[in-house]
Amino acid sequence: MFLVDDHRVFAETLALAVSTQPDLYCTGVAHSVREARSVLRELAAEQAPDLAIIDLDLPDGSGLYLVAELAQRIPVVVLTAHPRFDVLRRATAAGAAGVLGKDQPLHEILATARTALAGAPVRSRDTDPAVHLTGREMDVLAGLGAGVTLPASLRIWASPSTRRATTSALCSPNSAHTANSKRSSPPIDSG
Repeated sequence: MFLVDDHRVFAETLALAVSTQPDLYCTGVAHSVREARSVLRELAAEQAPDLAIIDLDLPDGSGLYLVAELAQRIPVVVLTAHPRFDVLRRATAAGAAGVLGKDQPLHEILATARTALAGAPVRSRDTDPAVHLTGREMDVLAGLGAGVTLPASLRIWASPSTRRATTSALCSPNSAHTANSKRSSPPIDSG
């Protein structure tokens, strides 16, 4: 197992915990993207890791680059201080087996490592979608995604009272459209 986290105490403590497990072995620890690449080059000659646990917010770049590079060869679990739905989406798109919050108990982190090593699906925990939509709102948005206009999609899928409620909900400050227009690119991770 290879660990990448800029919080040295956290990374070293996790490596120590892994070393106490009879079925797990830590091949190396890095604290930045550049250090991770350097350590991995050295390990390639000796003992390549069979799993990587990577934080995304690293001092010299996003851990997503490492996720994308390593996930082609080994399972990768993202361990982050902010396990939001957008982080899960980006991490899994890069090839991560799953996303865990750093606030998870140690036994959960170790169990997730074992699950990923076994090649089984990793169930990401504590990933809260940034936007909560009802089934009707999802239907309307799906229609919009298929090219149907908002008025047409509301006429097709809803009664007049539901149209008003759905329009109001989709145009509220908490809607996906408003949330995305207020920020150009949400931060991936801040800790």
